[in-house]
Amino acid sequence: MASTISLLPEKHFLCSLCRDIFTNPVTIPCGHSFCLSCLSHYWSRHQSRYCPHCKRVFTDRPDLSINRILADVSDNYRKNRPQKTPEEEPVIDVEQMVQERLQKIERLKNSLELQKNSYLREVRESQKIFSALVSAMEKSHRAVISAIEERQREEEKKVERLVKELEQEIQELRKETTETEPLIPANGDQSEDAKQVTLNIISTVSPAEMKDWSRVTIETDPCIGVTRRALSDVMEKIKAEVNRLSKSELKRIEKYTVDISLSAKTAHPFLSVSDDRKQVRHTDKLQEVPDNPKRFDRVANVLAKENFSNGRCYWEVEVGDKMEWNLGVVRQSINRKGKFTVCPANGFWTLSLRAGGQYIANSSPVTPLALEQKPKRVGVFLDYTEGRVSFYCVESGAHIHTFTDNFTDRLHPFFSPGRLHGGKNAAPLIISSSFCSI
Repeated sequence: MASTISLLPEKHFLCSLCRDIFTNPVTIPCGHSFCLSCLSHYWSRHQSRYCPHCKRVFTDRPDLSINRILADVSDNYRKNRPQKTPEEEPVIDVEQMVQERLQKIERLKNSLELQKNSYLREVRESQKIFSALVSAMEKSHRAVISAIEERQREEEKKVERLVKELEQEIQELRKETTETEPLIPANGDQSEDAKQVTLNIISTVSPAEMKDWSRVTIETDPCIGVTRRALSDVMEKIKAEVNRLSKSELKRIEKYTVDISLSAKTAHPFLSVSDDRKQVRHTDKLQEVPDNPKRFDRVANVLAKENFSNGRCYWEVEVGDKMEWNLGVVRQSINRKGKFTVCPANGFWTLSLRAGGQYIANSSPVTPLALEQKPKRVGVFLDYTEGRVSFYCVESGAHIHTFTDNFTDRLHPFFSPGRLHGGKNAAPLIISSSFCSI
């Protein structure tokens, strides 16, 4: 067997970290093997939980147990490997390192090219959208000005017409008074005939026959609400565009979907976690579970087993017709015992549906949210590097709310199915990996 092993290429027995034959080799879930000390030192130094060779990320750091078979084979190879001249070994190692770095350069350049294309696509999209919105706003502004000017011309014509009517009545009154005014004798006496003529004149210009001008007014501030109504129309167009972009955004986010499962050891005793760790419901009795520091003991919450400290990840939760629930992400170090306030300052970035049907973002103070459609499935997107936690209505693709912050601790997905409310809210929260077509 020793002679057979010595015929195998040496690369099968080399740790890619130290470039030497395995010593106490360990094999991680992706299938790659390393020296126990090399891998432990690498993970400690980089504060990571991914494979140094293929870069696969593990939700939890794998347990490192020595691969006994590989250890025995490596020891046999070490004892029986073909002897090489001293100058041969460095050449092989250096050449391999050069090739790896050349491949890395190509991958980086390719990634940069893809990134540039993404930037250009986003710039073109934004130019198109903002140009259309600016054009729409300018058009609305011109329409407002045109409407105001037209209204002004109408009012000017109205006033001109009223002034003419008034001037005409004034002329008639003056004319009638001048033509029919009687002569009054010097001694002040009037004959009976003269008195009768005067009475007739007065009756011909009676106020009852004139227009009642006391009720004729001109509104001095006719444009109340004109600009606001026009701007409201523009806001509706912007809102429609935002919803369209949100749908497109959600489609792009789906590629960051991660598989998460609930951590039963964190679940409050009133919660029941399904065997597949994908569902959680509130029960009417305490479960017999061991106490531990990670378990919530006052509020019926549960965390996912997975935690994240970099990159982007997305998951969906089916809430159905439940009347109360809480979803989001929390710091790994949050208080899980006793009373605490749910807010970003305490490590909670969560969205809630209250029993009264009100949706809120648990900021401080809380932020009420007006949703056009009640979501039956909620998408949660965490961009750790950019410091954002966003929520979406999966059915409509509408963006619900985004928290922005500076994350420094590992973050766990967070779930609370809400109180039972006499059995009306007994349905579970369900972690889903299938998508609704938008």
